[in-house]
Amino acid sequence: MEWLRGKCIGKGAFGTVHLAVDTATGRVFAVKSVDSKSAPAAAMACLENEIRILRRLSSPHVVAYLGDDGATATTRNLHMELVPGGSAAEAARGGLAERGARSVLRSVAAALRYLHEEAGVVHGDVKGRNVLLGCRDGDAAQRCGAKLADFGAARLVSDAAAPRGPRGTPAWMAPEVARGGAATPASDVWALGCTALELLTGSRPWSELGGAAADVGELLLLVGFGGQRPAIPAWLPDACRDFLDKCLRRDAGQRWSCAQLLRHPFLSADAGETWPSPSPSPSPRAVLDWAPSDSDSESMSSAEAESMHEVMARAKGRLAELASNGPRTSWDWHWDEVEWGSRATMAADTWAPPPSYEAQRNGDASAPVPSIAAFSGGRDRDVLVLGSGSGSELPCGHGRPGCARLINCRG
Repeated sequence: MEWLRGKCIGKGAFGTVHLAVDTATGRVFAVKSVDSKSAPAAAMACLENEIRILRRLSSPHVVAYLGDDGATATTRNLHMELVPGGSAAEAARGGLAERGARSVLRSVAAALRYLHEEAGVVHGDVKGRNVLLGCRDGDAAQRCGAKLADFGAARLVSDAAAPRGPRGTPAWMAPEVARGGAATPASDVWALGCTALELLTGSRPWSELGGAAADVGELLLLVGFGGQRPAIPAWLPDACRDFLDKCLRRDAGQRWSCAQLLRHPFLSADAGETWPSPSPSPSPRAVLDWAPSDSDSESMSSAEAESMHEVMARAKGRLAELASNGPRTSWDWHWDEVEWGSRATMAADTWAPPPSYEAQRNGDASAPVPSIAAFSGGRDRDVLVLGSGSGSELPCGHGRPGCARLINCRG
């Protein structure tokens, strides 16, 4: 297929997503590219994993695979359906209407039901940024549709060797995954609950912690070992709070399946309630100052009821074990560079389309092509461990001493 590369609609440390057009049919699509010569092997593995997974999928609730090319050339390209409305995370920050949020969540739950029950796939990184809308009007989301995207961290349930170590984005990560377990359908359900909080409130899960949630290591400890779950605002309607409760149970075996959630009154309702204004957010508190669970949190298990000192000792020991048994781990955002151990902030997303449209014919060696991209950028504090094999550690540049980057997916 002959195609023209259009303007960049998303870019990151190792690549880009561009608009593209099929010169024969005029069809417009999105192309995700990786430069096989300059990118680390792990970046190529990430894109190959996404291609492998997307080829298997066919659902109106999942971004469609349209093809790929460049396996023997310098650039590897994944062709995908163009979903033009931006991400659900962007819509939520602009004030996503209740009916729109409900519709988006219904689509995500339907996508996950298909992945889990028909395709045998775990997504591994469900969040608002990886849900794309068919139009930019958040109030019309129920008419435009939503699709689950970015399968770089996905895996087949049947894969014999499940990746070890935390994978995903900490604020959306299930407790068992934060403790080093493999992603499962149940962990996708937890992430769905976190995404529901994100879309319904306009804030990231765990935002009640304030700036303390920006420390990735502390947040992982809290999620994995703290005995809590993200706060469910009291101002949400009862049906919504019950839906969130069914998703955000720390015991993975007690979470509802996506098939059950699709029958929940919150998702099956057609009419939305009149929503009250949210009450003021609680004061920020230190992540490691774990207060007793309130009425919205499950009771601690006997292990979690140990003294905080003992829990911390076990948590730190477990994280040290994960670090020593696998490839060296670093924390990274999708598109940004951070120094190991730095305390990052909740910064705005970083979309950076170029100012002008530059159409270039594919295969043009003179065109600069970065190396890996996803549909969305920003600072979600992704933490993924590259299972077997060794991921290259790269200097982050800009004169940052001791800085390293970890590619955020595994092949």
